[in-house]
Amino acid sequence: MPIHRTLELQSISDKAFAEIDEVVMRCAYASQNHFGRLFDERIYENDLAARLRAEGFEVHTQVPVKVSHGSFEKTYYLDLVVNQMLYELKVVASLLREHDAQALNYAMLQNIRLVKLLNFGESEVRGKLLRNAIGEPERHQPTMRKTGWRPLGPRCTELIEHLKELIRDWGTRLDYRLYNEALIHHFGGESNCLLRTELITGSVSLGTHPVPHHDDEYGFVVTGFTRPQSGYRQHLEILLQHAPSLKGIQWINLNHSRLEVTTIQSDIDKRMGTEE
Repeated sequence: MPIHRTLELQSISDKAFAEIDEVVMRCAYASQNHFGRLFDERIYENDLAARLRAEGFEVHTQVPVKVSHGSFEKTYYLDLVVNQMLYELKVVASLLREHDAQALNYAMLQNIRLVKLLNFGESEVRGKLLRNAIGEPERHQPTMRKTGWRPLGPRCTELIEHLKELIRDWGTRLDYRLYNEALIHHFGGESNCLLRTELITGSVSLGTHPVPHHDDEYGFVVTGFTRPQSGYRQHLEILLQHAPSLKGIQWINLNHSRLEVTTIQSDIDKRMGTEE
């Protein structure tokens, strides 16, 4: 089984959530009033869990969820589960989109519709309810757009095929970094795949920059943009201009349920292809 859940959660109704959340927020405010807003996340987590257990709730903390494919494994930990309701805790100046994405990633791993962020780092506890409207069937039916793609080396097709296998196992819409880690693992792990590539301007070596390689002269990049990013392509082209050992990059973008693959070649490699 590609997603191994230690705790099988069931989606709860809005009414059930409201009943749970009223007590959770009361206890969260009490916890912050007692400890302030400067402690580590785990302090609030443990204190909140203790308060909720005293209220009679079934509470679980740091619940592991393991994602696997072949020999690749990654384990996530769910902060707080209260009577089947999932909470993700933060201690930050303000909640960001990346926090939303992390919480929704956990909701999708558990295949549940609701997850709530709790931030203890603001002047008073802030809660943010997020709704996962995507079920398992839809996540396993992605569309693929590769009009700008072509294989540059012998392992480029293998790169895309392995990505498709990951999506068949896990579905789409999970954290794009998970797919990136799995691809790096498949192509030999960080020591063999995530190579330090020399960057040169003119005749001056500027140092090295890590680039995942699926072949000796070709790299790949995985992103999770949900809006057009023409500027990002320009940045990849600049990278190629200054990395003479790289002939091209396969840019993989996971856009919700759409897989977008774009091939970016160095200017020299483009000219050679035209001459042929």
